[in-house]
Amino acid sequence: MESAISSIDRFARAMVYACEKHAGATRDDGITPYAIHPIRVAENLRRLCGERDENILIAALLHDTIEDAAVSYDDIASKFGDEVAGLVAELSNDNRLPKARRRAAMMDHLHDLSPKAKRIKLADRLDNVTDLIRGIGTREKRLRYHDETERLLDALAGTCEPLESAIREALRELHAESHSAEPHSHR
Repeated sequence: MESAISSIDRFARAMVYACEKHAGATRDDGITPYAIHPIRVAENLRRLCGERDENILIAALLHDTIEDAAVSYDDIASKFGDEVAGLVAELSNDNRLPKARRRAAMMDHLHDLSPKAKRIKLADRLDNVTDLIRGIGTREKRLRYHDETERLLDALAGTCEPLESAIREALRELHAESHSAEPHSHR
């Protein structure tokens, strides 16, 4: 029982850490606290992939901290271990690059991700597409995300079928909204 409590404590510490590091940041709607996103990513992994590996779930909570919250690899490694820090680093874009190059590099790098990072990437994408379905983001962003997500699914095929199916369903809905004159909102 002690190790189960230790796991819960470690996960809770990671959740608090993610919330602190993303404090004040919001999703593209300008309202939703950004920290909701990594929590939903971890929940997507748990619910759709049956994920129980605590390092993967913790990395899901922290997946945007290096890229978006100026957290260092070493800080994550010292608090949550090298495996978690390595997964977060795999999923982090190089913010020194212009945005278009960053996105292209991310897509080119998909095949190189570890199986664990691939599952986190899919769960992250599902949450991002779901936000777009809710009417968050421009029509241009929805169209770009639709095309990019189809390529992402091709590159990560066979990673977690229930998660991939959920993304395909979300893409069908996003496609319908992106091609209608007035996208509806699910808020």
